Amino acid sequence: MTIMPVWQRLQERFGFPPKSISNYFRRLRDWGALAVVATGRTAEFTPKSSGRTENEAAIYVLLEKVEEKDVEKSSVPVPTRAVNNPPHARAGEDSKIHMEAAPPLTSSKRAAQRREVNHQLLNRKDPFWDPNTTTNARNKRERREAERLASLELQFRSFPLQRISTAHVAAICRPFLRAGWTVKDLKHAIDWRPNTDARYHHDGATGVDNVGAWLKHRLSKWVRPDGGFYRSPSQKQAAEQAQRVAERRAADERRERDRAERATYSPPPIGWRERVALAQEAKGA
Repeated sequence: MTIMPVWQRLQERFGFPPKSISNYFRRLRDWGALAVVATGRTAEFTPKSSGRTENEAAIYVLLEKVEEKDVEKSSVPVPTRAVNNPPHARAGEDSKIHMEAAPPLTSSKRAAQRREVNHQLLNRKDPFWDPNTTTNARNKRERREAERLASLELQFRSFPLQRISTAHVAAICRPFLRAGWTVKDLKHAIDWRPNTDARYHHDGATGVDNVGAWLKHRLSKWVRPDGGFYRSPSQKQAAEQAQRVAERRAADERRERDRAERATYSPPPIGWRERVALAQEAKGA
């Protein structure tokens, strides 16, 4: 479970500055997902007796969550209604979407529910829900179950969301799921700003006690001023694909029409001038 990442390779692959990489590693250590086995050091601080003349990378170990029987995995209270803006949000970015969330009362049932969620996430072998599929169903019970599984898959793909219950995530994401969004669309909306190619520089969840409010704040950016939703990435891709198919079909129809017209073309009949010219040629011959 040990890893030895080289910062220079991480910078070349992801394009992050060293300060951001340092913040990410510190955040993983704060979350309890990573621990330091040996710190790195430059060549100038390496003992000469070792014979090494190159820098040494730090060695980390990945930590696993241990399921406890009597301790709740997350002590973060679940609010009855998520506020518009999470802590540290910039002023003037009020969200206009209002969504109910799960009740905040802590109980043995809620603790058992979160332990079950963490157990499922740790033992995940196959996706809980196809990330490219919508949650449309024939009846309410199937739709609710599909939304729960999609929210559980979203929690697996977004680490900060594991601090709240699946019911809380489903309550916030339900309007988007019923608008035809997929799990990949929701993950994209959490990490990217709408209608731009601008990605958030960081997840923004570090130090936030109300993760539900943070999630709602990120998703609210994809709500238009009139209350509707912007098109999700998958919906944009489907619309572009349909447009390309329609353009190809129209071009094929134009080519077929041109070929049919050329096949049925007949030259116009000879006029009187052409007949006189032909008669004079015949007399001269």
